[in-house]
Amino acid sequence: MVLKYTREDLLHYTEVRTKGLSYKSVRWLNTSRDILWEKTKGELSTSSLSGLRDSVLDSFKSRGSWSKVFGFIVAFLKYLSKVNFDQRYRHLEVHLELPKAIRAVKLLTSRIITIEDIQNTIKAIDDSKDLTFEKKLNYKCMVMFLAYSGQRVLTGAQITVSQFKEALRHAPPVLTVEAHQDKIRLQHYVPIHPDVIPVLQEVIEGKREDEIAFDYNGLMRWLRENPVPLIRINGKIELKDLRKAFEQISDEIGFTDANKNFIMSHGVSSINWQSYKQFLPENVYKRYMECWGKVSFEQDLSYPLVP
Repeated sequence: MVLKYTREDLLHYTEVRTKGLSYKSVRWLNTSRDILWEKTKGELSTSSLSGLRDSVLDSFKSRGSWSKVFGFIVAFLKYLSKVNFDQRYRHLEVHLELPKAIRAVKLLTSRIITIEDIQNTIKAIDDSKDLTFEKKLNYKCMVMFLAYSGQRVLTGAQITVSQFKEALRHAPPVLTVEAHQDKIRLQHYVPIHPDVIPVLQEVIEGKREDEIAFDYNGLMRWLRENPVPLIRINGKIELKDLRKAFEQISDEIGFTDANKNFIMSHGVSSINWQSYKQFLPENVYKRYMECWGKVSFEQDLSYPLVP
């Protein structure tokens, strides 16, 4: 049995699915679309989908990647069954099941990011002989903001000057990340750590209200050209490590409640969160400062990190 579909069907479906999604989500959907067309060329059968499945399992090593690709294709088969009034498209889903074997999962991540790693990154920026004073301020501030808040890199890269100014006008200073700036489309509050404020004020001074605060592309390029070694593992610091550092340090200092997840916009997609949780900016800031108020990335700490 061979069932047909056109490339126009696939492109139209993908266009509808990707509307309003983040760059990373769109990239995966487009990748899945291209794989489906490359392996089937518009013909769906036991043979073509089994070959596609084997190719995906060989090309990608993580179960998460398999789920993204197969999930897109299964959803497309459901779409075809509805628009064609033909349930045979749905019957082909059986050829896209994930392997039953459970892969071994390590207990802990091997990528450990420490306070010293953040301090070394800031120091490397301060000590650079190639950067202007304004660039040093900008890069240092973005590193501090991401490390002190646990925001995703692409979220930090979208925050405008006016958003930061609005946050600093209030007591306590709490930034509102808009839904369109967040990967999972969650509007959420982000406390501004006291150490960030003086640097941030210099960065945004004199800039247009609608201007993006941080030079994300410049910092990414500078880190590639000036790698900062990590202390505990072989490797160099990457901007995405700053979110990981926030998570790991939060565990160490006891900031492990719902406020932390809300600030990070992490693990908050359940019905419980959507229907029952509520946060006030002053309460989020208070709980954050109870733990993070003692953490500094600008000096060596002489005391243990305990709640």
